[in-house]
Amino acid sequence: MKCMKWIIPAILVLSLFACAKPPQAEIDAAKAQVAKAAQDPDVIAYAPETLKRAEEALGKMQAELSAKHYDKVKAFASEAQSAAIAAFADAKTGKERVKGQAEALIASVKKALPDAEKTLASAKRIKPAKLDLVAASKGIADAKAELAGAEKAYADGNYIVARDQAQDAQTRIADVVKRISEAVQAATRKK
Repeated sequence: MKCMKWIIPAILVLSLFACAKPPQAEIDAAKAQVAKAAQDPDVIAYAPETLKRAEEALGKMQAELSAKHYDKVKAFASEAQSAAIAAFADAKTGKERVKGQAEALIASVKKALPDAEKTLASAKRIKPAKLDLVAASKGIADAKAELAGAEKAYADGNYIVARDQAQDAQTRIADVVKRISEAVQAATRKK
């Protein structure tokens, strides 16, 4: 019985010392996983929010480590590692989504360009006074150049650039067609 009086406090003291060590394996795993995600170009491009969440959890882990709150260190290390792993999945999903958007926009621009050229050719025959034919021709030429850039970026696997350039080309074509239509309508009203 007397032995029991000393055993219980000894176990408590030992358990306190056992908890006083940082969970190094979890810390190292979290740091490694976040560093791996932060170096992946797809994660950087297609899952920046998830990567940021992982880095923030890693920062909180470091703060708790400095404060020697090892139970919280373990929780934030787990959160950082989970977010870093999720960043790879989010990057894959995001890349496929942007690839699809780029593909659809490129197809749309390819379809719209010949129509815009026909509209411009018709406008040249009418020669509406309020239409700058040189600017309209340049707009279509610029859209063609943007489309070529989008196709090259797509072929290179740079889907964000491809999507953005195709979107710019689509906007440019729509603007040119609108200006042509407005000028033609104004010219035909005057007659």
